[in-house]
Amino acid sequence: VRLTIDELLALRRDAMALDLSSSYRVSSTLAGGYRSKFRGRGMDFDEVRPYQPGDDIRNIDWRVTARTGKPHTKLFREERERPVFFLLDQSKHLFFGSRNAFKSVIAARAAALLIWASITAGSRIGAVLFDDYGHLEHRPSGRRRDALALLKKIAFRHNRVLDDIERPITKTVIDNSVHETSAFAESLARLRRLAKPGSLIYLFSDFRTIDEDTKRHISRLSQHNEIQSYLLTDLMDTQLPPPGSYSLTDGLTINRINTSSALMRDQYHNAEVQRINELSDYLKQQRILLQPLDSTDNLGIVLAAANIPRIVVR
Repeated sequence: VRLTIDELLALRRDAMALDLSSSYRVSSTLAGGYRSKFRGRGMDFDEVRPYQPGDDIRNIDWRVTARTGKPHTKLFREERERPVFFLLDQSKHLFFGSRNAFKSVIAARAAALLIWASITAGSRIGAVLFDDYGHLEHRPSGRRRDALALLKKIAFRHNRVLDDIERPITKTVIDNSVHETSAFAESLARLRRLAKPGSLIYLFSDFRTIDEDTKRHISRLSQHNEIQSYLLTDLMDTQLPPPGSYSLTDGLTINRINTSSALMRDQYHNAEVQRINELSDYLKQQRILLQPLDSTDNLGIVLAAANIPRIVVR
């Protein structure tokens, strides 16, 4: 339910198993984000060697060729650095969970694992955090002390929202649905200004407030960056409690719900399945990975599987 900086720091040990430094192997000879094991045309000059059949004639070093009387070609390595950005949704609707932990806690733990793994891989990390109160931008940095500062911000802002939820309501409840929707879109707009083309972006949300404006920003980001989206889920998202009568409260009023109707249970399940399928179809069109994250998952295994070495064609 509540986050501590100690548990986020402890995840640094578990992050050792996430080898992000070799996750992206470039299949072409064009410039890319990470330094490739393959040499080719890129940003950093590497060396000159004798020309071999198949080498790009545009890379012939004419000075060395003239001096030696034999054709030589220049070799380049790709850029060493690939910035990594995190967008973390800490809105109130993520402060829910029927087993193990709140979705908000799972999202923070998963982000912390990837933050530590990215720092270990030598990447600069940046972030945009947003909740019901506003946004926070963390400028890209590769220093461990800045990663620690980011984790402290995540824990502090998470617990601030929780304190507000737990505080007895003594005033009129304000509908935040419009604010939440615009907050997601605004956070993506901020991320577009922070992330340079070629960045790796991790999105953590339940995507319940996604709208056309949000999709527009995601589409723009996906054109020049690699995006992984993590969908925070819980068993009760698709499955109502066992048949019976239950009390529900928003802290101010109390209502009751009866889950005995088989038709209602099916409609509840189908509505959520349809929402996830539509989200998945949209993200597939943008060539974005959608990875569910449940409160009972082994985060290390799920994140490692999502970040296994794969070919990035440029």
